[in-house]
Amino acid sequence: MSASGTTGTPDVTVVLSARGPEPRLTRSLDSLAGQTLELDRIEVLLVGDGPAGDSPVGDSLAGGGLVGDGPAGDEAFRDACAAEQLERFSASHPATVGAAVARARGRYLLFLRSGDFLGREALTRLVDAADIHGSDVVYAKTAGATGALFARTGHRVPHDASGLPWELSGTKLFRREPVERHGLRFADEIPAAFAVQAFTLEALFRARGISVLADYDYCFASRASNTDTDTDPAPGIEDLLRGTAAAMAVTARFTEPGRLRDGFHHRHFARELDPLTGPALLDVAEPVRRRVFAGLRRLVTDHLSDAVLTRLPPGLRLRLSYVRAGDLPGLVSVVRYEAGHGVPPLRTDLVSAGWRRTGPARHTLVLTARSPLPGLGALAEAPVRLTGTRPGAGRIVLRPAPDGCGTEIEVRIPADAFPPGRTRFGLRTALLGTEHQATVPAGAPPRRAHGLRGLRPYRLHVAADGTRGLVVAVAPLGRRQQPRSAPAT
Repeated sequence: MSASGTTGTPDVTVVLSARGPEPRLTRSLDSLAGQTLELDRIEVLLVGDGPAGDSPVGDSLAGGGLVGDGPAGDEAFRDACAAEQLERFSASHPATVGAAVARARGRYLLFLRSGDFLGREALTRLVDAADIHGSDVVYAKTAGATGALFARTGHRVPHDASGLPWELSGTKLFRREPVERHGLRFADEIPAAFAVQAFTLEALFRARGISVLADYDYCFASRASNTDTDTDPAPGIEDLLRGTAAAMAVTARFTEPGRLRDGFHHRHFARELDPLTGPALLDVAEPVRRRVFAGLRRLVTDHLSDAVLTRLPPGLRLRLSYVRAGDLPGLVSVVRYEAGHGVPPLRTDLVSAGWRRTGPARHTLVLTARSPLPGLGALAEAPVRLTGTRPGAGRIVLRPAPDGCGTEIEVRIPADAFPPGRTRFGLRTALLGTEHQATVPAGAPPRRAHGLRGLRPYRLHVAADGTRGLVVAVAPLGRRQQPRSAPAT
């Protein structure tokens, strides 16, 4: 039910990324040509993915560069990009997505990535939904989507709807009138794949109505593209950081501190800051690494609330703790460990446990443990704790490991802190709500000593307890009990 009438204004301007090989572009154009919406109601603008002046659109286009505007450019562009499909549309090729938005004539905007294609009724259904319900943004279900947002079709969907912050791709229908009225544009200095989130978020927060259509497979994503923004930071780690910072700034501008803001920020910390604090940091030059780290610190300082932090996976919480502490070498050490072991370095290994004489017949239990986490003492207050003993029973000292990798932990507990009998205890490391117990090496030999309690001699014994802790046995020394004689017969 097109509302454009006979004005000649297209219903939809499709901004199509032309990045990638020609067959992918051809598939996208074919799907547009096969829409039930009349072709004269569709405008197609083909753009590159890069920022202004750096917009590669595939090897078939002028050696990988975007051809210029003008008649000669139009002819070369059509020759290179599936001319027979393009000629069916009102089509042109602005240099950037921002320029495409400014040039668009359609009542609605839809962004597609090269290789993605639409279901045959997609544009008709999207336009009808927007016109009937007055929606400024219409979410379109992608084939195979299983998120909570697409469990059912809905209109006047609130911003705090489950799953909405996780769907920030441009594969939505945007009413162009508010886009123009508020001057919404893609930032030309950021590649479109990373700039789309800030655009989408502002459109959402300004929208008078949001619809979610879950009754049809509107878009089929190419295997070579994501249904959301790319999060592989290599080689564009700084571009991803700039795009994420821009998106989070939009959320902060349009929301108050609380659950709604945390919901959107959680999405960015969980999805974008995971790769930004990952192995890509190891693959860039030191000046780039320092710039990225400085940007990450700003994001953590400005936007990471405790409510968001507690919802993140333990490994990411750990990496962000090094960002918050301003410890770039520590972060790099953690990333290297995780890259080599496949798990975050949330472990502590007991190296030794034994008795040390600290006076005449007096002893102290000395434990030595090792954590692969560098600078452990700077990450939290009292990050290492004893369990199973009275509070303050032992003195804990943290220092850099002798080989410079990780932290050495020394614990001293006076023998008098253990009551007679058996005491099970352990050593735990607690960071950011994540706790783990020190592992005692299998088969660790028991350590024995003798001491006094008052004037009475005692035997001291420490050994592994058979699980992941230690057991101390304190028993008085005395004559061994003689076995009873067998009764006379």
